[in-house]
Amino acid sequence: MAQTPAEGVVELVNELLRRALAARASDVHFEPGRTGLRVRFRVDALLTDVEDVPAAIAPNVVARLKVMAGLLTYRSDLPQEGSIANVPGLPRCDIRVATFPTIYGERVVLRLLGETVRARTLDELGHALALIARLEALLSQPQGLLLVCGPAGSGKTTTLHALLQRILAQRPGVSIISLEDPVEIRLDGITQVEVQPERGLTYPVALRSLLRQDPQVLMIGEVRDAETARLVVEAALTGHLLLSTMHSGSPAEAIVRLREMGLPAYQITSTLHAVLAQRLLRTVCPDCVGRAGRMDCPRCLGSGYAGRTAIGHCVTLSAALRQAILDGADVAALAQPALSPGSLRADAQRLVDANLTTEDEVCRVLG
Repeated sequence: MAQTPAEGVVELVNELLRRALAARASDVHFEPGRTGLRVRFRVDALLTDVEDVPAAIAPNVVARLKVMAGLLTYRSDLPQEGSIANVPGLPRCDIRVATFPTIYGERVVLRLLGETVRARTLDELGHALALIARLEALLSQPQGLLLVCGPAGSGKTTTLHALLQRILAQRPGVSIISLEDPVEIRLDGITQVEVQPERGLTYPVALRSLLRQDPQVLMIGEVRDAETARLVVEAALTGHLLLSTMHSGSPAEAIVRLREMGLPAYQITSTLHAVLAQRLLRTVCPDCVGRAGRMDCPRCLGSGYAGRTAIGHCVTLSAALRQAILDGADVAALAQPALSPGSLRADAQRLVDANLTTEDEVCRVLG
Protein backbone atom coordinates (compact mmCIF):
# COMPACT_ATOMS: atom_id res chain seq x y z
CA MET A 1 0.00 0.00 0.00
CA ALA A 2 1.39 3.42 -0.95
CA GLN A 3 2.36 5.76 1.86
CA THR A 4 0.12 8.82 2.26
CA PRO A 5 1.68 12.33 2.43
CA ALA A 6 0.75 12.56 6.12
CA GLU A 7 2.44 9.22 6.86
CA GLY A 8 5.50 10.42 4.97
CA VAL A 9 5.75 13.51 7.19
CA VAL A 10 5.37 11.43 10.36
CA GLU A 11 8.13 9.10 9.24
CA LEU A 12 10.38 12.02 8.25
CA VAL A 13 10.02 13.66 11.66
CA ASN A 14 10.63 10.36 13.46
CA GLU A 15 13.69 9.66 11.32
CA LEU A 16 15.15 13.11 12.06
CA LEU A 17 14.63 12.56 15.78
CA ARG A 18 16.20 9.10 15.49
CA ARG A 19 19.25 10.57 13.76
CA ALA A 20 19.51 13.37 16.32
CA LEU A 21 19.52 10.94 19.23
CA ALA A 22 22.08 8.70 17.50
CA ALA A 23 24.33 11.74 16.97
CA ARG A 24 24.02 12.76 20.65
CA ALA A 25 22.46 16.09 19.63
CA SER A 26 21.33 18.40 22.40
CA ASP A 27 19.12 20.52 20.11
CA VAL A 28 17.45 20.23 16.72
CA HIS A 29 16.74 23.40 14.72
CA PHE A 30 14.05 23.65 12.02
CA GLU A 31 14.87 26.97 10.35
CA PRO A 32 12.52 28.31 7.62
CA GLY A 33 13.84 29.98 4.48
CA ARG A 34 12.86 30.72 0.89
CA THR A 35 13.30 27.13 -0.26
CA GLY A 36 12.04 25.25 2.80
CA LEU A 37 13.27 24.16 6.22
CA ARG A 38 16.93 23.78 7.01
CA VAL A 39 17.40 21.14 9.73
CA ARG A 40 20.46 21.38 11.94
CA PHE A 41 21.72 19.36 14.90
CA ARG A 42 23.66 20.91 17.77
CA VAL A 43 26.31 18.37 18.72
CA ASP A 44 28.99 19.22 21.27
CA ALA A 45 27.92 22.90 21.17
CA LEU A 46 28.25 23.33 17.38
CA LEU A 47 25.46 23.31 14.76
CA THR A 48 25.70 20.98 11.75
CA ASP A 49 23.40 21.02 8.70
CA VAL A 50 21.81 17.59 8.23
CA GLU A 51 18.73 17.99 6.00
CA ASP A 52 16.82 20.37 3.74
CA VAL A 53 13.05 19.91 3.86
CA PRO A 54 11.32 21.14 0.65
CA ALA A 55 9.00 24.12 0.95
CA ALA A 56 6.06 22.00 -0.24
CA ILE A 57 6.01 19.93 2.95
CA ALA A 58 7.73 22.34 5.37
CA PRO A 59 4.43 23.56 6.93
CA ASN A 60 3.36 19.93 7.42
CA VAL A 61 6.57 19.12 9.28
CA VAL A 62 6.08 22.11 11.57
CA ALA A 63 2.45 21.15 12.11
CA ARG A 64 3.47 17.59 13.00
CA LEU A 65 5.93 18.85 15.60
CA LYS A 66 3.26 21.14 17.09
CA VAL A 67 0.75 18.30 17.30
CA MET A 68 3.32 16.10 19.06
CA ALA A 69 4.01 18.91 21.55
CA GLY A 70 0.34 19.71 22.19
CA LEU A 71 0.59 23.19 20.67
CA LEU A 72 -2.06 25.15 18.77
CA THR A 73 -1.61 24.33 15.09
CA TYR A 74 -3.88 27.20 13.98
CA ARG A 75 -1.73 29.85 15.69
CA SER A 76 1.41 30.61 13.74
CA ASP A 77 1.67 34.28 14.68
CA LEU A 78 2.80 33.83 18.31
CA PRO A 79 5.65 31.98 20.03
CA GLN A 80 4.56 28.73 21.72
CA GLU A 81 6.27 26.29 24.07
CA GLY A 82 5.43 22.67 24.78
CA SER A 83 6.95 19.27 25.33
CA ILE A 84 6.98 15.74 23.95
CA ALA A 85 7.14 13.10 26.66
CA ASN A 86 8.18 10.21 24.45
CA VAL A 87 8.15 9.12 20.82
CA PRO A 88 7.03 5.50 20.18
CA GLY A 89 9.77 3.44 18.60
CA LEU A 90 12.57 5.80 19.67
CA PRO A 91 14.87 5.77 22.72
CA ARG A 92 13.19 7.42 25.70
CA CYS A 93 13.76 11.16 25.62
CA ASP A 94 11.87 14.17 26.94
CA ILE A 95 11.78 16.92 24.32
CA ARG A 96 11.14 20.63 24.93
CA VAL A 97 9.60 22.36 21.90
CA ALA A 98 9.66 26.09 21.17
CA THR A 99 8.19 27.78 18.09
CA PHE A 100 8.71 31.33 16.85
CA PRO A 101 7.14 33.17 13.88
CA THR A 102 9.45 34.46 11.12
CA ILE A 103 8.89 36.03 7.69
CA TYR A 104 9.25 32.59 6.07
CA GLY A 105 7.13 30.62 8.52
CA GLU A 106 7.57 29.18 11.99
CA ARG A 107 10.99 28.38 13.39
CA VAL A 108 11.03 25.35 15.70
CA VAL A 109 13.77 24.36 18.14
CA LEU A 110 13.76 21.07 20.01
CA ARG A 111 15.78 20.55 23.20
CA LEU A 112 16.49 16.84 23.67
CA LEU A 113 16.62 15.91 27.34
CA GLY A 114 17.77 12.34 27.09
CA GLU A 115 21.03 10.56 27.76
CA THR A 116 22.99 13.62 26.70
CA VAL A 117 21.95 15.36 29.94
CA ARG A 118 22.00 12.39 32.31
CA ALA A 119 23.29 13.00 35.82
CA ARG A 120 27.07 12.74 35.92
CA THR A 121 29.32 12.22 38.90
CA LEU A 122 32.01 14.70 39.83
CA ASP A 123 34.66 12.30 38.58
CA GLU A 124 33.01 12.05 35.16
CA LEU A 125 33.14 15.77 34.37
CA GLY A 126 36.81 15.72 33.37
CA HIS A 127 38.19 18.14 35.96
CA ALA A 128 41.71 17.68 37.29
CA LEU A 129 42.01 15.56 40.42
CA ALA A 130 43.44 18.49 42.38
CA LEU A 131 40.43 20.64 41.50
CA ILE A 132 38.02 17.87 42.52
CA ALA A 133 39.77 17.60 45.88
CA ARG A 134 39.36 21.36 46.41
CA LEU A 135 35.67 21.17 45.56
CA GLU A 136 35.15 18.26 47.95
CA ALA A 137 36.74 20.28 50.75
CA LEU A 138 34.37 23.16 50.03
CA LEU A 139 31.36 20.84 50.06
CA SER A 140 32.19 19.70 53.58
CA GLN A 141 31.57 23.22 54.91
CA PRO A 142 28.29 23.64 56.85
CA GLN A 143 27.48 27.03 55.30
CA GLY A 144 28.62 29.50 52.68
CA LEU A 145 28.29 30.09 48.95
CA LEU A 146 29.94 28.31 46.01
CA LEU A 147 29.40 29.85 42.57
CA VAL A 148 29.95 28.15 39.21
CA CYS A 149 30.31 30.67 36.41
CA GLY A 150 30.62 30.57 32.65
CA PRO A 151 28.62 31.32 29.49
CA ALA A 152 25.49 29.45 28.45
CA GLY A 153 26.22 25.86 27.51
CA SER A 154 29.37 25.53 29.61
CA GLY A 155 28.00 22.73 31.79
CA LYS A 156 27.32 24.77 34.92
CA THR A 157 24.08 22.99 35.88
CA THR A 158 25.59 19.56 35.21
CA THR A 159 28.42 20.46 37.59
CA LEU A 160 25.98 21.61 40.27
CA HIS A 161 24.12 18.31 40.07
CA ALA A 162 27.39 16.41 40.34
CA LEU A 163 28.27 18.47 43.43
CA LEU A 164 24.89 17.69 45.00
CA GLN A 165 25.41 13.98 44.43
CA ARG A 166 28.82 14.21 46.11
CA ILE A 167 27.25 15.98 49.12
CA LEU A 168 24.71 13.15 49.42
CA ALA A 169 27.55 10.63 49.38
CA GLN A 170 29.59 12.58 51.94
CA ARG A 171 26.73 13.45 54.27
CA PRO A 172 23.93 10.84 54.20
CA GLY A 173 20.61 12.16 55.44
CA VAL A 174 21.33 15.80 54.63
CA SER A 175 18.32 17.88 53.53
CA ILE A 176 18.89 19.24 50.00
CA ILE A 177 16.49 21.38 47.96
CA SER A 178 17.12 22.72 44.46
CA LEU A 179 15.39 25.53 42.58
CA GLU A 180 15.78 25.14 38.82
CA ASP A 181 14.52 26.65 35.58
CA PRO A 182 13.75 24.10 34.25
CA VAL A 183 14.51 20.79 36.00
CA GLU A 184 16.44 18.91 33.31
CA ILE A 185 18.12 16.21 35.41
CA ARG A 186 16.17 14.31 38.06
CA LEU A 187 18.13 13.26 41.15
CA ASP A 188 17.11 10.79 43.84
CA GLY A 189 17.37 12.02 47.42
CA ILE A 190 16.96 15.69 46.49
CA THR A 191 13.81 17.82 46.53
CA GLN A 192 13.75 19.54 43.14
CA VAL A 193 11.48 22.52 42.47
CA GLU A 194 10.86 24.06 39.04
CA VAL A 195 10.34 27.81 39.11
CA GLN A 196 7.40 29.07 37.07
CA PRO A 197 7.68 32.86 36.58
CA GLU A 198 4.46 32.95 34.55
CA ARG A 199 2.61 31.76 37.66
CA GLY A 200 4.50 34.00 40.04
CA LEU A 201 6.85 31.30 41.35
CA THR A 202 10.12 33.15 40.73
CA TYR A 203 13.49 32.41 42.30
CA PRO A 204 13.02 35.04 45.08
CA VAL A 205 9.43 33.95 45.89
CA ALA A 206 10.36 30.27 46.03
CA LEU A 207 13.57 30.87 47.98
CA ARG A 208 11.78 32.82 50.72
CA SER A 209 9.37 29.94 51.28
CA LEU A 210 11.96 27.17 51.00
CA LEU A 211 13.99 28.64 53.83
CA ARG A 212 11.09 27.55 56.06
CA GLN A 213 11.35 23.96 54.76
CA ASP A 214 14.36 23.20 56.97
CA PRO A 215 16.98 22.76 54.22
CA GLN A 216 20.67 22.35 54.96
CA VAL A 217 21.86 22.63 51.36
CA LEU A 218 20.23 24.79 48.69
CA MET A 219 20.95 24.78 44.98
CA ILE A 220 19.72 27.88 43.14
CA GLY A 221 19.80 27.47 39.36
CA GLU A 222 21.09 30.98 38.69
CA VAL A 223 21.80 34.25 40.48
CA ARG A 224 20.33 36.51 37.82
CA ASP A 225 19.17 39.63 39.70
CA ALA A 226 19.84 41.71 42.78
CA GLU A 227 16.92 40.32 44.79
CA THR A 228 17.98 36.70 44.27
CA ALA A 229 21.58 37.61 45.12
CA ARG A 230 20.50 39.25 48.38
CA LEU A 231 18.38 36.27 49.42
CA VAL A 232 21.17 33.82 48.56
CA VAL A 233 23.63 35.72 50.71
CA GLU A 234 21.14 35.96 53.58
CA ALA A 235 20.60 32.20 53.42
CA ALA A 236 24.34 31.58 53.47
CA LEU A 237 24.70 33.88 56.47
CA THR A 238 22.06 31.94 58.40
CA GLY A 239 23.67 28.53 58.29
CA HIS A 240 22.94 27.12 54.83
CA LEU A 241 25.32 25.81 52.18
CA LEU A 242 24.39 27.47 48.86
CA LEU A 243 25.38 26.36 45.36
CA SER A 244 24.48 28.46 42.35
CA THR A 245 25.55 29.64 38.90
CA MET A 246 26.21 33.00 37.31
CA HIS A 247 26.72 34.13 33.73
CA SER A 248 30.19 35.65 33.99
CA GLY A 249 33.46 34.80 32.33
CA SER A 250 35.84 34.50 35.25
CA PRO A 251 35.92 34.38 39.07
CA ALA A 252 36.96 38.04 39.17
CA GLU A 253 34.04 39.05 36.96
CA ALA A 254 31.62 37.06 39.13
CA ILE A 255 32.80 38.81 42.29
CA VAL A 256 32.46 42.26 40.72
CA ARG A 257 29.02 41.38 39.38
CA LEU A 258 27.84 40.49 42.89
CA ARG A 259 29.03 43.89 44.02
CA GLU A 260 27.24 45.57 41.09
CA MET A 261 24.03 43.82 42.20
CA GLY A 262 24.21 45.90 45.34
CA LEU A 263 25.70 43.40 47.80
CA PRO A 264 27.95 45.05 50.38
CA ALA A 265 31.57 43.94 50.10
CA TYR A 266 31.58 42.66 53.68
CA GLN A 267 28.68 40.30 52.90
CA ILE A 268 30.48 38.93 49.85
CA THR A 269 33.64 38.25 51.83
CA SER A 270 31.64 36.72 54.69
CA THR A 271 29.65 34.25 52.58
CA LEU A 272 31.47 33.50 49.32
CA HIS A 273 33.81 30.52 49.70
CA ALA A 274 34.90 30.06 46.09
CA VAL A 275 34.08 30.68 42.43
CA LEU A 276 34.59 27.98 39.81
CA ALA A 277 34.87 29.22 36.22
CA GLN A 278 34.16 26.43 33.75
CA ARG A 279 34.18 25.73 30.02
CA LEU A 280 33.62 22.62 27.90
CA LEU A 281 36.13 21.50 25.27
CA ARG A 282 35.37 18.98 22.54
CA THR A 283 37.45 15.82 22.76
CA VAL A 284 39.01 14.15 19.73
CA CYS A 285 36.97 11.39 18.14
CA PRO A 286 38.57 8.02 18.93
CA ASP A 287 37.03 6.43 15.82
CA CYS A 288 38.59 8.66 13.18
CA VAL A 289 41.55 10.54 14.68
CA GLY A 290 44.74 10.07 12.73
CA ARG A 291 43.17 8.35 9.72
CA ALA A 292 41.77 9.37 6.36
CA GLY A 293 38.06 9.43 5.60
CA ARG A 294 37.06 11.46 8.62
CA MET A 295 34.12 12.98 6.77
CA ASP A 296 32.50 9.53 6.65
CA CYS A 297 32.71 8.97 10.40
CA PRO A 298 29.16 8.52 11.77
CA ARG A 299 30.26 9.05 15.34
CA CYS A 300 31.45 12.66 14.94
CA LEU A 301 29.65 13.61 11.68
CA GLY A 302 33.02 14.44 10.19
CA SER A 303 34.01 17.03 12.79
CA GLY A 304 36.90 15.03 14.24
CA TYR A 305 35.50 15.50 17.75
CA ALA A 306 33.12 13.36 19.81
CA GLY A 307 32.03 14.36 23.30
CA ARG A 308 33.14 17.17 25.59
CA THR A 309 35.06 17.46 28.81
CA ALA A 310 35.32 20.22 31.39
CA ILE A 311 38.14 22.58 32.26
CA GLY A 312 38.02 24.71 35.37
CA HIS A 313 39.59 27.60 37.24
CA CYS A 314 38.63 27.59 40.91
CA VAL A 315 39.46 30.59 43.07
CA THR A 316 38.94 30.36 46.83
CA LEU A 317 38.73 33.50 48.92
CA SER A 318 42.10 33.97 50.56
CA ALA A 319 42.75 36.70 53.12
CA ALA A 320 44.40 38.83 50.43
CA LEU A 321 41.49 38.41 48.02
CA ARG A 322 38.98 39.29 50.75
CA GLN A 323 40.89 42.47 51.52
CA ALA A 324 40.98 43.40 47.82
CA ILE A 325 37.21 42.97 47.62
CA LEU A 326 36.74 45.14 50.71
CA ASP A 327 39.00 47.75 49.10
CA GLY A 328 36.76 47.85 46.00
CA ALA A 329 39.28 46.37 43.56
CA ASP A 330 38.15 46.09 39.93
CA VAL A 331 38.15 43.01 37.69
CA ALA A 332 41.69 43.54 36.44
CA ALA A 333 43.05 43.79 39.98
CA LEU A 334 41.09 40.79 41.26
CA ALA A 335 42.26 38.70 38.29
CA GLN A 336 45.96 39.15 39.11
CA PRO A 337 47.73 35.79 39.67
CA ALA A 338 48.56 36.70 43.24
CA LEU A 339 44.84 36.89 44.06
CA SER A 340 43.40 34.44 41.49
CA PRO A 341 46.09 31.80 40.83
CA GLY A 342 45.63 29.50 37.86
CA SER A 343 43.63 29.93 34.66
CA LEU A 344 41.31 28.12 32.30
CA ARG A 345 44.01 28.10 29.64
CA ALA A 346 46.48 26.41 31.97
CA ASP A 347 43.95 23.70 32.75
CA ALA A 348 43.18 23.28 29.04
CA GLN A 349 46.86 22.60 28.38
CA ARG A 350 46.50 19.50 30.57
CA LEU A 351 44.09 18.06 28.02
CA VAL A 352 46.18 19.10 25.01
CA ASP A 353 49.25 17.40 26.51
CA ALA A 354 47.21 14.22 26.99
CA ASN A 355 46.02 14.38 23.32
CA LEU A 356 42.41 14.55 24.49
CA THR A 357 41.76 17.82 22.67
CA THR A 358 43.57 20.18 20.32
CA GLU A 359 45.06 23.65 20.37
CA ASP A 360 42.48 24.69 17.76
CA GLU A 361 39.65 23.66 20.08
CA VAL A 362 41.19 25.56 23.00
CA CYS A 363 41.47 28.68 20.83
CA ARG A 364 37.87 28.26 19.64
CA VAL A 365 36.56 28.21 23.21
CA LEU A 366 38.95 30.55 24.99
CA GLY A 367 40.02 32.83 22.16
